[in-house]
Amino acid sequence: MNKKSLIIGIIILALVISGVAFFSSKNQRTDELTKISVALDWLPYAMHSGLFVAKERGYFADEGLDVGIHAPADPATILQTVAQGRDHFGLNYQPDLLLARSEGVPVVSVAALTQHALAALMVLEESGIERPRDLAGKRVGHGGIPLERLLYNTVLKNDGIEGGVGGVQFIDVGYDALVALLSGQADAISSYYTNQPVIAKQQGYNSKVFKVTDYGVPDYYDLVIVTNESMIRDNPALVERFLRAVAKGYEEAAKNPQEAIRLMARSNPELDIEVANEEILLEAPLWFADNGVFGWQEESRWISFTEWMNSGGLLSNPVDARQAFTNSFVESLR
Repeated sequence: MNKKSLIIGIIILALVISGVAFFSSKNQRTDELTKISVALDWLPYAMHSGLFVAKERGYFADEGLDVGIHAPADPATILQTVAQGRDHFGLNYQPDLLLARSEGVPVVSVAALTQHALAALMVLEESGIERPRDLAGKRVGHGGIPLERLLYNTVLKNDGIEGGVGGVQFIDVGYDALVALLSGQADAISSYYTNQPVIAKQQGYNSKVFKVTDYGVPDYYDLVIVTNESMIRDNPALVERFLRAVAKGYEEAAKNPQEAIRLMARSNPELDIEVANEEILLEAPLWFADNGVFGWQEESRWISFTEWMNSGGLLSNPVDARQAFTNSFVESLR
């Protein structure tokens, strides 16, 4: 073997060894990651973008986490699967969490994903309906959720319909309320003002919304990140690591929303990019509290909304609002 061949052989051997070391290190790192399951509140949409940014950018991996994100087979079961530990974390709604706690389900909000309520009555612009009181005697479609009756009873009464939902045709149209509105089966529907109006616009329909908080409903954290009491007690470091990565994901998504949707679409090819790019512009401003902190929750808001739900007869048993949430983890990220 001449000198040139020997040098080439040494170089090749070094490359092989370094390659083996790299893949061995990578596999070892993957093996050492803690597997975490996260249940979304619904099918993936723009509100979830920060989670997918955290996954795609490796923010979860940086915290030693291998996070699986999945849509629930049944959205009504999320708090149960989280309470039982089948999902480590879930996205759900402040009202639903309070209902669950009133029935003894040990779930806790560890961060607010939206700083304000999203619920609104939605009407088509062509309908001529200018405010909730114009719906007297008309058809108002809802999804069959008990909270909706209290929400819109409050809205309608406060805008002058004495009987509240009794003064309209309050009809259960199921989850597909937008179809009912666009097909003429309803004159107004229960909606999220960041979602259905955007979809309607993409289909050529202009709409108006009447936000529930503009008509006497106390503001609340619509979407929250939940875990169970055992996780908080037994593994607080894991909760903190998870939320640190999530906060990074949402901070990046807020700064570059279109890129966030592009990253999200990698693992969600069914995502409607046009709709998602519009939705995220409405949703991103809701991710951060007035103090600039992602996930922050005010005790006063939890107390006032809990009292409102209780006075409306929704809570089967008393709930201590202070035990339903914690800021201890987002506080540590400030």
